[in-house]
Amino acid sequence: MKKMTVILREVFAWRTFRCQIPAVFHLFVLSAAVIIGPSAAHAREERMVEVILDASSSMNQKLKSGDMKLSAEKKAVESLLMRLDGNTVISFRAFGHQSPREKRDCLDTRALTGFSPLIGIVTKMLVQTIGLRALGSAPVSQALSEAVRDFPPDFKGETVVVLVSDGKDTCQGDPCSTAQGLTKDRTKLVIHTIGLEVDDAARTQLECIAKVSGGRYFGAEDPGQLARALQSAVETSRGMIVRKKGEGRLSVEGADVSGSVVVNSETGEKAGALMPQQAPLKLPAGIYTVGIGKSYWESVEVSPGETTVLRPAVIKIEHLSSGVHKVVERETGEELGQISQAKDFIVLAPGEYDIFFGKTVWPVSAGQGAKIVLKPGTVILKGATPQGHRIRKPGGDVVETLSNTAPSVQLPPGDYTIEIDGKLKQFSLKESETLTFQKK
Repeated sequence: MKKMTVILREVFAWRTFRCQIPAVFHLFVLSAAVIIGPSAAHAREERMVEVILDASSSMNQKLKSGDMKLSAEKKAVESLLMRLDGNTVISFRAFGHQSPREKRDCLDTRALTGFSPLIGIVTKMLVQTIGLRALGSAPVSQALSEAVRDFPPDFKGETVVVLVSDGKDTCQGDPCSTAQGLTKDRTKLVIHTIGLEVDDAARTQLECIAKVSGGRYFGAEDPGQLARALQSAVETSRGMIVRKKGEGRLSVEGADVSGSVVVNSETGEKAGALMPQQAPLKLPAGIYTVGIGKSYWESVEVSPGETTVLRPAVIKIEHLSSGVHKVVERETGEELGQISQAKDFIVLAPGEYDIFFGKTVWPVSAGQGAKIVLKPGTVILKGATPQGHRIRKPGGDVVETLSNTAPSVQLPPGDYTIEIDGKLKQFSLKESETLTFQKK
């Protein structure tokens, strides 16, 4: 009861309505009730829409506009509820909102509402939207499959799925291949996708999902763009799908020495491998997954008579002195390799990565074909004792410890403190900078 009271307070404090919610809401209900009559039944015969909302952990990040991604999504849903025709038969589903990321729950998707004319679910959806918390993984393929199963099996009209996401699928399966399979025998099903400030890999995947299903891809960078994209997607019908048969080619520039394994996303079978200096691989037209080291480039479309060229990203650490630096995919937490003096670079599919320097992280956004050079700074403490001298981030977390056996360390640029002679000394470290401290 206490939790419901808090949620209801949030509803009535909602940004758009403030103190006017009761008046505005009742006006909206009455206005929609006037037109819902027979036309709503007709709408149900013609068209049904399901909106899939991303509530994976990455939605806790901020947009360049300063808004939290999840907040932008909530505002867009609110706008849709208030602006869309009340006769629209619609339902909502979310993913990533029930289990923490560490659990890697790839079944984390649930319908928030059943299908109903919009006017019948406004209150419920407002409460559901406010209650969304960004927590876990992003099982996009699973959410798409579940969404299609949500539609009544005997419905003969147009079925529209709108997927909102800020990243790619972080679970097993290729959502582009899933979308192609879902729409293959469903001539009235369309999937539109909306990318919320996405990287190259996520945009490629979302564009592929839309293309193979006769849908459209919409990009959004702020809450206003997202709201407009969401309304446009809900109101857009299916376009023409052209599935040509034939053979195309695939090549990977800068393939790692271990080669790049190519897998047919529809069958899961190995289709070949790309090695350095090898000619483009001939493949039947379709959707493929390409292994780049331990990372995967999904939703790669090979078209008849065309050559698809993939350009992996390269991340290099300059002037490495010692140590091993883990490379982790940010959203999944999966370690994909290491950078060390023995090999001071790593080749990866485009994506968002964290490079570890001890217990501190250097976040990297790697686009297609990017050549990223990290230039850490160096901290040296002369006269360091065996007991050690802790280096901390401003929040107090210890990231490294210097001692007489390890008196120097490389760190990402940033603000730190170091313990010397019982006191905390603050310092800022720049790229490639060497800072030397002296213990008395």
